[in-house]
Amino acid sequence: MNRTPTLVTTLVTTAFLLAGTSCSSDRSANTPTATVSPTSVSVATTSVSVAPTTVAPPPPDTRPPVSSVAPTTTPPVQGRHEALLSSILANHQAAGDFVGARMAVLDRDGTISEATAGTTTVDPASGPVDLDTPWNVGSVTKTFVAVVVLQLAEQGLIDLDAGIEGYMPDLAGADRITPRQLLQHTSGLNEYINDPAVRNDVQREWTPTELIAVAEAAGRVGEPGGAHHYANTNFIVLSEIIRQVTGKSWEDELKTRIVEPLGLTGTKVMHDERPAGYVVVDGAFVDATHVASPSIGGAAGQLMSTDRDLLRFVAALADGSLLSPASQTAMQTLVPADDLSQFGIVHSYGLGLEQFATDAVTIDGHMGTGESQSAFVGYDAAHHTAVAVMTNTAVAGPQGLMAIEALTGVAAAA
Repeated sequence: MNRTPTLVTTLVTTAFLLAGTSCSSDRSANTPTATVSPTSVSVATTSVSVAPTTVAPPPPDTRPPVSSVAPTTTPPVQGRHEALLSSILANHQAAGDFVGARMAVLDRDGTISEATAGTTTVDPASGPVDLDTPWNVGSVTKTFVAVVVLQLAEQGLIDLDAGIEGYMPDLAGADRITPRQLLQHTSGLNEYINDPAVRNDVQREWTPTELIAVAEAAGRVGEPGGAHHYANTNFIVLSEIIRQVTGKSWEDELKTRIVEPLGLTGTKVMHDERPAGYVVVDGAFVDATHVASPSIGGAAGQLMSTDRDLLRFVAALADGSLLSPASQTAMQTLVPADDLSQFGIVHSYGLGLEQFATDAVTIDGHMGTGESQSAFVGYDAAHHTAVAVMTNTAVAGPQGLMAIEALTGVAAAA
């Protein structure tokens, strides 16, 4: 979900040689600071298994029809990349990157290759990872929320380039902050996620207003329209704009605009249901399932999903089922993000969309790290393939690395 100053350390320790280019990811681990006693659970390698495949009354519902993608009723033809995915998972499991993980690749012909590794919990008796259990996807939530905002803009209900003072009158300088800047993290707003006010009180329910106030108390990081500075606060503000425009929560809008039309049966916002998740402390996996309230993520990182749902979502985003061509172009209008050039990656950010480009592949999608789980979803337009990576461990970086490795291998085999 977040990006912290230890970025370079994470990159250096997880960098790998890929097609002659050293590549890595862009976020460091988000380790909860609540009282948790590390258990002496060693990072052990287990076998890899391959799975077959008081708000005003809401305005009238003026949403344009969304192209519906029917849910899969029968398993897709088994893909041909299971061996590749299994090898990638085995390598990262051996490196201690997760307790359990799953990966899926969608080929241009519609076939899906899937593989899992590890276990549901640190207890080996808990059994292999279940492909149908939703896990928290962290900041991948942002791409879903961005689609909602862009659909509202298509309807004329949000002006991407107008000041947001009408929605956020108490936000200083709101007349100079636009929805486009919020989507692209160029608003100048600061981050709340690692502020002591939040980290020292992670288990209580946080409201969007409270999270925004924490970020504001920390001061701004720049002027609106300035350089990209990743902050979850931007999407918390967007959730408030969605609520004021529609009279409904971002959660409800996401459900009716994306989840239901696409048949994403495993996608929902995390509340009381929290599948087991872990962080790594001194080389040991520590249970972080209930360390923090999911409300800390909000519209920046509270979504849960499955690998197949993520593939369906990113495919619909790529084929125009969710957005108009103009909105797709806007979403993919990029600004420079974190400098990953020393690792052979050009990293850019659009409107709720990241791009990771190497000599071998260019991936449009998003990486996410929640409080106890991680995810990555991406699409390689040149080869018409998509990837989804999910782990039940909040270590930022490996999910992005595995995605790059997978799509690079698929491209090489094409």
